[in-house]
Amino acid sequence: MLSNLLNAFKSEMKRPEEETKLEEETLKKAASAEDFIKTHSAKEFVEKWAEKKDRDGKRMYTKRGITDFVMLIHQVPGLDTDKKVLKTADGLLTKLKGMDGMQAFMAGWKAKSEGLMKGLASLLKKAA
Repeated sequence: MLSNLLNAFKSEMKRPEEETKLEEETLKKAASAEDFIKTHSAKEFVEKWAEKKDRDGKRMYTKRGITDFVMLIHQVPGLDTDKKVLKTADGLLTKLKGMDGMQAFMAGWKAKSEGLMKGLASLLKKAA
């Protein structure tokens, strides 16, 4: 009984360190999109969005699509922390409402990447 209490206490003592480590991770921006997508917060974000389903019960997005999308958003120069990248990606995915919207966005991004970068940057400046 006493050992169970000690183990529970020890596990509670470790949690604040883990939480501050995760907070520090999101307060800076990863050096590259590849490094960013390997972070704990980015992995959780991808998992969260991969599980979302539409009204028909179909998955709204694929993991690959979400990963590519988040890596593209990471390249926007106005986003100076990983937390802002995830918040922006979350807002955009919410507005796109499924794979059709995201595929159209991705096709447009590839066709007109500079124009979209400028457009996203101006939207982000207005939002900030």
